[in-house]
Amino acid sequence: MNTLIKTALCAAIAFAGVTSAQAQERATSRGGFGAELTGARAQSEWGVELGVGYAAKLGPIVARPIVGMFLHEGEDNGYSRDTFSNGQSRCRAPNGQFASDEECVNIAIDWYAKGELVYETATGFELGGGARFSDEKVRPYATAAFAVSPQFKIKGNAGERYFAAGLTLGF
Repeated sequence: MNTLIKTALCAAIAFAGVTSAQAQERATSRGGFGAELTGARAQSEWGVELGVGYAAKLGPIVARPIVGMFLHEGEDNGYSRDTFSNGQSRCRAPNGQFASDEECVNIAIDWYAKGELVYETATGFELGGGARFSDEKVRPYATAAFAVSPQFKIKGNAGERYFAAGLTLGF
């Protein structure tokens, strides 16, 4: 996961300068639908959050409800991948017999909802807070984001036992 954080930081530095035209275009937007793709540590697991939401703007204040899915490694099901000397690999069942490759894919999906309230500047920088609702627990968090283009933002969330960093897309 350190690679994801380093990549996000490098992208943040590379795109830190938002032109005044982009800032003006972003400042005149009225909100709307959007999506998020973040690497996250939630529910005591590392994984990926894929979400969709709606930004309702009232001046510089933005209220954003978001729903999505958290993809992470599932429970150990006993299936494993065996690699042979010729470089090919096959999935094996717990009893050692060959199994369908789909059995070795062990991805769990957990649903979540978030509510965020942020202050957005004319340049597209956001600072605020939110709460993440899952079957585990409600987790409050702080959030910050900055625009790299009129549609894209680099965003980070941090709270007790919850961390996420990635991209958001407004459309």
